[in-house]
Amino acid sequence: MAQNECPYSNPTTAAVYDQIAARLQFKRPAEDLVRFAGVNPGQRVLDVGAGTGVVAIAARAAVGPSGTIVAIDAAFQMLRLIPGDVGCLAISVASELPFIDDTFDVVLAGFAVSHFENYVEGLRAMRRVGRTGSRIGMTAWGSAPNSAATLWSDTAAEYVSRQELNDRFVQLIPWDTWFSNPDNVSRALKDAELAEVVTDTRIYWVRMSSGEYLRSREASVQGLVLRQALTEAKWSEFNNDVAQRFYTTFGEVVEYSRDVHFGFGVKK
Repeated sequence: MAQNECPYSNPTTAAVYDQIAARLQFKRPAEDLVRFAGVNPGQRVLDVGAGTGVVAIAARAAVGPSGTIVAIDAAFQMLRLIPGDVGCLAISVASELPFIDDTFDVVLAGFAVSHFENYVEGLRAMRRVGRTGSRIGMTAWGSAPNSAATLWSDTAAEYVSRQELNDRFVQLIPWDTWFSNPDNVSRALKDAELAEVVTDTRIYWVRMSSGEYLRSREASVQGLVLRQALTEAKWSEFNNDVAQRFYTTFGEVVEYSRDVHFGFGVKK
């Protein structure tokens, strides 16, 4: 995804992501990604598509003071929210990683590969900058439905057709549905010429207030897509409508599960 297309280039959107989604939805899978990758003290770790740094922060704790963390993302507004003591930051897309070959011990991408314009090129770039024997790891959202997302999407579909919303969404995140199948996670890593490929799926329970959920969806790619398709009046009408439905259905608190696919390979 080009930087000027990224919804998280907007500072308000990036801040909402950091305050809600990163903290309540992305943090635990990020910690498990680092743990499953076997990140050790003193290692060099690259976080691709770092966002506001949930993977980088977990990796910093794992490598300790003798290790090095580098976080890259296409959106400066996301990177600027990463704590200053985490490591080095760089603006870059995955297919053009600005590092020499054989630089890192571990290369990770938390929910980022689905955003790549060409996932094979992006994963091969991640492999290129890893050292021989390095682990390359990724996560992707699964396809299991959850009641909160279903209610939001059903409401949105009353304002814009599902097909139009999906077509617009795919332009920004082209491989989201494809990677929701764990077999495709394995296939992608093998296509990138990684060895010893393994995958696993974990279920995470997410709990937040209804207000937090609605704010995070408004600032998500899905929210951006819907907002661009509606007039200001219709966008306001949708927000009032979906809020009323959420508080009627869930009350003050929303709780739901998300399935997450983990994939790892080794550079030989």
